[in-house]
Amino acid sequence: MQFRKALLTTHLWAGLLAAPFLLALGLTGAVMVFENEIDDALNAKLTRVTSSGAALSLAALESRIDSAYPGYRLVGAEFPADERHAYAIAAAAPGGRDGADLFVDQHTGRILGTASEARPVMQSLHGFHTHLLAGRTGAAILGWGSLLLVFLSVSGLILWWPAKVVRVRWGAPAKRLVFDLHNAVGAVSFVFLLVFAVTGAVIHWDVPAGQWLARLTRTAPMPAIPRAAQDCRDQASLPADRLLATAAAAVPGARATWLQTPGGPSPVRVVFKYPEDHTPAGRTQVFLAGCTGRLLAVRSSRLAPAAIQYSSMWNREIHTGDLFGWPTRILMCLFSLSLPVMAVTGPLIWWTRRGRGLPG
Repeated sequence: MQFRKALLTTHLWAGLLAAPFLLALGLTGAVMVFENEIDDALNAKLTRVTSSGAALSLAALESRIDSAYPGYRLVGAEFPADERHAYAIAAAAPGGRDGADLFVDQHTGRILGTASEARPVMQSLHGFHTHLLAGRTGAAILGWGSLLLVFLSVSGLILWWPAKVVRVRWGAPAKRLVFDLHNAVGAVSFVFLLVFAVTGAVIHWDVPAGQWLARLTRTAPMPAIPRAAQDCRDQASLPADRLLATAAAAVPGARATWLQTPGGPSPVRVVFKYPEDHTPAGRTQVFLAGCTGRLLAVRSSRLAPAAIQYSSMWNREIHTGDLFGWPTRILMCLFSLSLPVMAVTGPLIWWTRRGRGLPG
């Protein structure tokens, strides 16, 4: 009995501490499930194009960009999943001045606009959900908050077990209604709350989690990210199209999603996505020496050990609901809304327990 009383007190106080974060994360998480679709709709004039044949080469697009922005050089490109969406091109300005992030119709070379014209609603929401718009400090708070949610989920199940409340008596007095709602929603959503908590923690500590899993399963880690290609110092980079083709040859069957060509000794980085990878941009990376096209490293999600695949790919797919497409995304959206319910009813229960309280 003493254990149950202590656990209940700790659970209520921990829930009170976590309530503001759970409320915010639950609401934003439900929206974030459809982040790309909402962002696409908000910025349709910049992101949507009419397919009119094959896409132009990157060299041709760079030439079109040079007409509008003389001297600008293509240093990055984002490739959409289909022909109905525009390329996002990063162009560096001459003389070290600020560059430009452009949306370009890959079929015609027409510049649709700049990133400064985009509505940043979902970008801000994403930043809030992942780090509270507070950098590393915010990310750390959410990481530890995920562990707190693990405790709340497990302790909540232990406290729920004796009475096993699964029905809400809507005609009951307010105190009883809040108690029933908290218990019933918590019981029904227990598995999902625990999944949100564990996967959220792994997302925050993805590198140490991958290293720990690799040691536990005695598997080799992914190849290290190369720092620099010293033979390319003061050397011009090869054409972006050639670099992209070289990288693609190293990971047959994968689709390129990002290209970064910073120039100089910094490695060229190309991100790819295999069909079985349901993360938005993919988790396969190829690194090249920009001046020669020499292969520096391949970090393939398809060839990575299961421990690395989980920490870098599967974990995120589970957290966002991307694992099995629309069915799991809808489930994650609905159960994400259970977090605000728990975040509101929990403090109300704490408040009522200051007097005679509710049965525990």
